[in-house]
Amino acid sequence: MRNQNTRPVFFWLGILALTVLLAGLALGSVTLPGESPATPTAALRRSPTPPPQREGALLSDTRGFIALEGETSPAKIRRETEATAVAPLRGQGFVGAVSGTGRRVAYWVTSNGGTQELRVFDVAAPDQDTSITTVLETERGAGAVWSTDRTGLLVAIGASGRAGTGEAPGQFSALRVVDTPTRSIHEIARLTDGTSFWPVGWDRDARLTGACVASADGDAIAYTVIGEDALSARVPMDPGIPARTVASSGGAVLGLMKESVIRVWGIASYNEHRELGAPSGERIAVARWKPGGTEIVVSLADRLEIWPAAGGDHRIVARGLAAATDLLVSTDGALAFVGFDSGRSVVAVDLATGRTSPVPMAGERLIAAVSFR
Repeated sequence: MRNQNTRPVFFWLGILALTVLLAGLALGSVTLPGESPATPTAALRRSPTPPPQREGALLSDTRGFIALEGETSPAKIRRETEATAVAPLRGQGFVGAVSGTGRRVAYWVTSNGGTQELRVFDVAAPDQDTSITTVLETERGAGAVWSTDRTGLLVAIGASGRAGTGEAPGQFSALRVVDTPTRSIHEIARLTDGTSFWPVGWDRDARLTGACVASADGDAIAYTVIGEDALSARVPMDPGIPARTVASSGGAVLGLMKESVIRVWGIASYNEHRELGAPSGERIAVARWKPGGTEIVVSLADRLEIWPAAGGDHRIVARGLAAATDLLVSTDGALAFVGFDSGRSVVAVDLATGRTSPVPMAGERLIAAVSFR
């Protein structure tokens, strides 16, 4: 046994190992049935189609709106799922603001041609509204926005111009800050040149407020940053930005310029801005912040898109929509509500899937989104 020659055994074992190795390499180079070889894909500026739709009801009775049938009728709180009013608001029309959570509403009560009283309520208990402040008979409430921490309001006040007061309309426009827990109010700025303030935002951590100065025709002509100590800076704005398109989300602000460019800046500095442009020849109908302040929901042509506020690829959410006249975003960022026919016909669009559903309407116009949770 010791003298037996073992070399042939090792030779055949080597041949067998080489055969197995070559077979493995051959199989590794073959694409299996049903697979496609991996190939690099270029990043697209727009997704050609929305993602797959998910099942389930789109509208929810935990969310709702402030709705208005006419400027002289009282506004109402209603749910997404039905047009019936949960509760009416006091006075006529709606001049006010909803907090970032959608739970707190502040509004100026308009009655007998005057807008003197500012009231606040929780959406879950609208009948328990509270009076925060009342301005003089010669004054009128002209706008309001919530502070970032929802403990204060930045409000615009103008001359009432009511008969017998001796005041002329547009004689002044003032900005005042209201601390809702203490109900204290004080003025931080005033205009007397025929222009008016459009409140934009109040960052209580930075102790800064931001507002547009609007001309008589509604164009924003300047952006002003005013500290709670009333020290301020005013910067001219580029032409073509209507004040009504300027809105904040936390510390970020957007405005729609010449219906083709969305300008984005920080609440503390208009000069440090970026521009997000529409494709050549297309008109931006409406642009609204998605909660969180990092994305913007944009209606243009027949599409609804989401644009990153910092710039980057646009995502098409839905196609084939009629020309929008208004746009709201739910407070949880799940849905967009695209309004047609002056806002009296509304379609809800799921921002994750692009699925759509009509919103029950009763001739009213949706003013703001609220949350019952």
